[in-house]
Amino acid sequence: MIISIHQPQYLPWLPFFDKVDKSDYFIYLDNVQFQKNGVQNRNKIKTPHGELWLTVPVSRSGLDTKIKDVKINGELFKKKHIKSIKQNYSSAPYLNNYLDQIEKIIDIDYSNLADLNIALSEWFFKQFQINTIRLRASELDARGSKGDLVLDICEKLDASVYISGRGAKDYQDEEKFSRKNITIKYQQYNSPIYKQCWPKLGFVKDLSSLDLLLNEGPKNSRSILLKGRNGYK
Repeated sequence: MIISIHQPQYLPWLPFFDKVDKSDYFIYLDNVQFQKNGVQNRNKIKTPHGELWLTVPVSRSGLDTKIKDVKINGELFKKKHIKSIKQNYSSAPYLNNYLDQIEKIIDIDYSNLADLNIALSEWFFKQFQINTIRLRASELDARGSKGDLVLDICEKLDASVYISGRGAKDYQDEEKFSRKNITIKYQQYNSPIYKQCWPKLGFVKDLSSLDLLLNEGPKNSRSILLKGRNGYK
């Protein structure tokens, strides 16, 4: 059983979906502390002037507020984000294929950030034909913090392999996983090059996955996503 785990992201980038596609179960890690200035409430698109952050305004009850409890602060961002997508991808071949769908999801009155992020991720899964089973960590009653929380989730789902981001390698206690007969494999992903708007700027990597869909459409996007896969170590 292969498990991957990640915090819910806003309009996630390609490595997020590659990791999920490689898994039997994916867990939205919604019961950990919200990270300010991360990608939990923002992500980037491409414009004629370079990268642009689309940020969802949020309010928290304290510094240790969990992602699942972070509230969205206002609705003005909805029109702003859709307008930014329309303007900056006006020449993208598949804008009209997806814009209405994205607008409908963003326009829903979500009570918290996690619900918005998960709704968008679920839509992306359909576009990328990813059928991995998805659950929320808060639904599993998982306990612990950091690596211990991840390990508890893996144990609850009888994982034999846990796919981790490379950034966790320096602090993750691999011995604890080994004692539970769980192998950690670290994701290796190199962002693939594909057609983008504003080619004079050159290729800009690590944007929201929306950039790929709007430029390459339903026929090519999944195969391009998988081209970035470079094995697991």
